[in-house]
Amino acid sequence: MAVEYSGMSGKITHGDDRVYDACCYYGALIVAALNGEKKEELTSTTFYDKHLEWFGYRSLHPDVMTIAQGSYQKARGYQDGIRGKGYIINAMEAALWAFWSDEDSFEKGALNAVNLGDDTDTTAAIYGQLAGAYYGYKKLPKR
Repeated sequence: MAVEYSGMSGKITHGDDRVYDACCYYGALIVAALNGEKKEELTSTTFYDKHLEWFGYRSLHPDVMTIAQGSYQKARGYQDGIRGKGYIINAMEAALWAFWSDEDSFEKGALNAVNLGDDTDTTAAIYGQLAGAYYGYKKLPKR
């Protein structure tokens, strides 16, 4: 149910199927993080397949599936084409790259998100949702 509501929250302001599916996918990641799934599971290229029931056994938009299959897993981030733009696909890919590459540090991931440039507040906010769910408030920087 949380995954579906995540998608519905995006439909309020965007009628695009990509937005609905991106919000569903990201909502599923957050639910899984809150349920204690390991980072390796969250960033696995099989996460969607393992949680297909959460998505009502339906296919995601091809652009979202590309992300689910690990398009953000690029070691050099910006140099490898990761961009934090306002468009949902780019923004989610950038936020997931920041999470994937954060070396288990909320602060490093937030800096990674911001240092991509472009729409930094959006990328960092999206990163912070998942990273906050995964790390918990006790692991946030104290400053």
